[in-house]
Amino acid sequence: MDLTTVHVRQLQVAEWAVFRQIRLRSLADAPYAFGSTLDEARRRGERDWRELLVRRAQFVAAAADTAVGTVGVTGDGGVLHLISMWVAPEARGTGVADLLLHAVLDHAPVRGGDRIRLEVVEGNIAAERLYFRHGFRRTGVRGTVGGGDFRPEFEMVLDL
Repeated sequence: MDLTTVHVRQLQVAEWAVFRQIRLRSLADAPYAFGSTLDEARRRGERDWRELLVRRAQFVAAAADTAVGTVGVTGDGGVLHLISMWVAPEARGTGVADLLLHAVLDHAPVRGGDRIRLEVVEGNIAAERLYFRHGFRRTGVRGTVGGGDFRPEFEMVLDL
């Protein structure tokens, strides 16, 4: 995949169906990487998807009008929370994740953030390497995914 053909943009509330489609694809592809499930996402209605886009900035990476990645950020001021990072299998290792992460970093001042935090499920080495490469570090805070999912995860942060 040629990164010059990949464009990252923030989804608007009216694009809830685009968000739904890529979120369902990400949950089907990598259920181990997320705290929510495919079944939960399938049960959401249009109103739910729209509300999610009101509360967060959700970015999508697309190549030739095909979504190949997504990431979200929540919070306003202070500590922002990076969530829902996913890159399609055909785009992994091409730099799409870096482009998505740069979109979040570029967006942070708009939300007044001076720190970004995230959680990584234990064993997701590719994700940890991505974040480490961009200056994130482990905080020592550990927990479980939550919502009845007891897989261990750890927190990483980046001071802006």
